Amino acid sequence: QAQKQKAGIIAIQYKLNDPFLMTNNGELEGLEYEMMVGFQRYLANQYGVHIQYHWIEWNTMAEIFDQIQTKEHAGDIGLDIISWTADRERNVKFSVPYFPDFQVLVTHRSNPSIFDESEFENPYNEFTAISVLGTTYDQNLKLIRETGAHFDIRYIEQSTQIIEELISSPKTFGYSDLTRYLLALNKDLPIKRLNAYAKKGHGLGVIFNKDSDWDEPFNAYLKSEEFAKTKKGSVQRYFGSEFNDFIKNFSNHQNEEMVLLMQEKMFMDEEIAKNKQEAEQQELIKNVLLIAVAFVLLIAFFLFNRSKIKSKANKTLMAHQKTIEQKNSLLSIRNEELTNLNDEKNSYIHILSHDLRAPINNINSISKILHEAELKPEEVKMLNHITNESKRLSDMVTRILDVEKIESQKTDTYQEVNLSNSLKEITNNFSQAATDKQITIHTNLEPDLKITGLKEYIFHIFDNLLSNAIKFTPLNKSIYLTAIQKENTVQVQLRDEGPGISEDDQLSMFKKFQTLSAKPTAGESSSGIGLSIVLKYVQLLNATLACESELGSGTTFIVTFDSPQS
Repeated sequence: QAQKQKAGIIAIQYKLNDPFLMTNNGELEGLEYEMMVGFQRYLANQYGVHIQYHWIEWNTMAEIFDQIQTKEHAGDIGLDIISWTADRERNVKFSVPYFPDFQVLVTHRSNPSIFDESEFENPYNEFTAISVLGTTYDQNLKLIRETGAHFDIRYIEQSTQIIEELISSPKTFGYSDLTRYLLALNKDLPIKRLNAYAKKGHGLGVIFNKDSDWDEPFNAYLKSEEFAKTKKGSVQRYFGSEFNDFIKNFSNHQNEEMVLLMQEKMFMDEEIAKNKQEAEQQELIKNVLLIAVAFVLLIAFFLFNRSKIKSKANKTLMAHQKTIEQKNSLLSIRNEELTNLNDEKNSYIHILSHDLRAPINNINSISKILHEAELKPEEVKMLNHITNESKRLSDMVTRILDVEKIESQKTDTYQEVNLSNSLKEITNNFSQAATDKQITIHTNLEPDLKITGLKEYIFHIFDNLLSNAIKFTPLNKSIYLTAIQKENTVQVQLRDEGPGISEDDQLSMFKKFQTLSAKPTAGESSSGIGLSIVLKYVQLLNATLACESELGSGTTFIVTFDSPQS
């Protein structure tokens, strides 16, 4: 049916089983999840069939088996690191194995060790086994009891909780799959393996209804190079970089016990080295404390025998304190003077900048009139130079007024701003400048993104950032502007394909009048004040500004705003 329609929906009946299938911030991940995503790609590439998944979560493996066996769910897939057994295959189909199935007996590290099955009954007849009813763990424990061992079995709901129960409950043991045991050992949890009754199964597989035909393409997928690459990457992400080599050696080696002992030895060596380092640190701390105590005792003895000197020192101290108070008073007066000078400076800049605008506007007006006259090419060239320099001077005055306004902390009442519309307008304003340099601006803006602030501040921030991106991006390259809702924030990313910013420049690029080592790609001018304005307006909007850049790899600026409260 899926091949005929070139599409379909598969229901996946699953149970969470860390690290094979788990959630992170509400999203599924893990080896089994990536395996199923890879199957989607495989069907699209090999059959031209595009499927979607409907994920249905259960608490127990028995519930998954109940669902898969019904006719209504003949097209479903069951997922829960399920071990193949002949009894189970009477009721469902199994895929070929996608992961080794090896179970080991585990107990608390403080409990007695055993080295073969003959040592098990004493003392573990007095212990309680932890298991999950109906699992292969449970079946393997009952097989041990058939050999003559006597112990009780206490059942819990989830197999993922077995190791936690063994750690928290005295005199207990139980089966765990090998990977979960090694991950716990790598985390230095207080557990150990009993060298007896290890069980190697046929392997872990997914299950299908007896009438299902999904097993055919799925088994082909598990044997493909695509799955081999997916599995290798997933194992490295969720089990650790050393687990790929371990699983390969474990699957190919005839003596699994030797491979397992070597892996356990590696973890133990790491733990011993860690404990040794901690012991050395504690010894160092102890020696430092002893020296400190001796030093304190020496000072106490010295002070006890020099009480008269102490009295004189107190008088000297009082005189010093009075001198410090006088200096503090003078310093306070000086600070006030500096504040007044700074206010006068800002006022002077404000007045001067406003006064400069009148002649600049006159120059602009005259140049526009002259453009309408019939001029020689040399005169047109000179007139264009006058116009460009006048515009540059006007932009500089505007930026100086921006700095003055920010530093004087003149802010208006904030309101809700449509960030998406503002970014579209800013992008349109720069369309001609980008076209002149044959630069393509790619935008990916979620509609109607709202923030709290002032539209003027938004324009100052992204006008400066987009202007810089165009300045430093070479001809025939691209700029990418993205705006998305991310949980309780709105995040805007602006990425260019310019020369990048060095680590030294990144330390000082937000200072005023700071010119960076990278140069504009078409001879444009740079005042070195734009990024300092961006940072100040970002701070006024209670937002954050981040920069990610490497030389030769372009630059990305990330501005993150809080979403308005609903």
